[in-house]
Amino acid sequence: MADLTYQPAAPARDARFTVLASGLATTAIALIGVYLLANNTEDFNVMGWYANYVLPIGALLVGLVASSGYGIASWMTGQKITRSLLVTVLGLQLIAYFAGQYLEVRSHDFRFEDGTPVGFVTYFDFAARSFAWQQKDGSAGQPLGVWGYLFRLLEIVGFCAGSVIAPLVLRAVPYCESCQIYMKTRHAGLLPASAPARRVKKSDAEGQARYAMEQEEAATRGSALLTTLGEKAAAGDFDGYRNLLAEHSPKNKEIDKLPTRIAVSVIRCPKCSTGHLLAKLRTGHGKQQSEKAIARYELTPTFVRVVSG
Repeated sequence: MADLTYQPAAPARDARFTVLASGLATTAIALIGVYLLANNTEDFNVMGWYANYVLPIGALLVGLVASSGYGIASWMTGQKITRSLLVTVLGLQLIAYFAGQYLEVRSHDFRFEDGTPVGFVTYFDFAARSFAWQQKDGSAGQPLGVWGYLFRLLEIVGFCAGSVIAPLVLRAVPYCESCQIYMKTRHAGLLPASAPARRVKKSDAEGQARYAMEQEEAATRGSALLTTLGEKAAAGDFDGYRNLLAEHSPKNKEIDKLPTRIAVSVIRCPKCSTGHLLAKLRTGHGKQQSEKAIARYELTPTFVRVVSG
């Protein structure tokens, strides 16, 4: 009998266009908003917001708003954010930035004393060289001259960087190539991978050695638990998989307080139920918390449907 394999559906041609069109629409809205705020309020230039005189936080925020259309359309249509699409988005945002600057110049109809219209390049050069920091009393400082180009460059970089945040976030989301749709992640449970943290005096060499041994043994037990869970899941042992997680479920709050624990999730396609079990080693807490993928177990569609139901 011939081996039948599933053939992925061909990508929809209009999906990529929809993503780009949506992104350009939100970019236009964002830039129009910046223009209206700058021209209808007193000294309210969002693009001119800087943190510590270096980080173009305003341009980053505008870029993030501008790129929201790319992210929303990509999620809604299932169009994967490929490297080529990401490069296209970056190029379009760069063009959009200068287009916005050009339209602003044209809308003001700047002219020299003899009535000759001011060209875009001339205006851009003047605006860059006129860049000045606002003083504490609200007055403008001395123009930076040629150094103003540095902050114009930071503004451009900030806008473009903010514009690819949403696409980059989606690019990291698991994707089902067969169904051309983003996969969903469902938290399954936590497994202990360390002993509870406790203080041990540095001068207590014996206590330090004992504590280190406890942590090593706990890590070994956690690794064994994960291996058992993964093997049961891969083999389609629903009861064994659920029972092992159920044993630790009542202690999830306690486990999450441990220095190191293992977070287990089921990654699945909502259409074809293709999926896998993903384990991440979670260390630290709060802002110091970090995660690292340590194991992956492929699951059958039947198992995915059962555990996700």
